[in-house]
Amino acid sequence: MKTKMMMICLAVVGGAVFAQHDHGAVQSAPIHSKKEKATHSHRAAPVFQNQLADVFMVSLQLKEAFVSSDTAKVLVAIPEIRNSILKVDMSLLKDEVLMDWMGYLKTLNESVVQISNSTDLIVQRKAFASFNDAIYESIKMFGIGGMTAYYTYCPMANNNSGAYWLSNSKEIRNPYSGNVMLTCGKVKETLQ
Repeated sequence: MKTKMMMICLAVVGGAVFAQHDHGAVQSAPIHSKKEKATHSHRAAPVFQNQLADVFMVSLQLKEAFVSSDTAKVLVAIPEIRNSILKVDMSLLKDEVLMDWMGYLKTLNESVVQISNSTDLIVQRKAFASFNDAIYESIKMFGIGGMTAYYTYCPMANNNSGAYWLSNSKEIRNPYSGNVMLTCGKVKETLQ
C-alpha cells in the first residue's frame, strides 16, 4: 500500500522559495494530453479556486510580455507568478485531488524556472507552453471561482508544433509569435 505521508522540502530557485512535496513512492499525476479532456472539474473549495484564479490573473502579465516579445518584461513577471503559486494553499486539497495538484504544481514550478533561467524567447516560449498546459489542467479540474478563461490554440506556434495559451479575453493576442502572427489562433475552450 502506498503511503501518503507528506514530507515538505524547500528549494531556493533564482531567489524564490518553492515548496516541493514528496509523497514517497506515489507518482505525480501526469499532465493530460491535448486530445484528452480532464473528466473532473471544480473539485476544490472556493478559497483554493480563488487562489488559483490569482495565479491565472498574474500569468496574464507574462502572456502580454510574450505578446510584446520583451524578455525584460517576461523576467519582471516571473517573481509575481512565483509568489502567486506559493500562496496556493494545498492543505485545502486531499487524497487524489491533492496528488493531481502536485503534478500540475511541479510543471508550473519547472516552467517558471526554465523561463527565468533564459533570455532566449524561443526557450522561454517553450517553457511558457508547458506552463499553460499545467494551468489549463488545473483550472479545468479545480475551477477559478466563477471567472472565465479562454483556452486558445495556434497550430504554427513553436516552430509549427503548435501551442496553447490562456486568456481572459476572446481577442487573439498570440504570445508565441509576437507581431509576426499576432492574431494567429482560435479559442478552443471556454473555462468557468
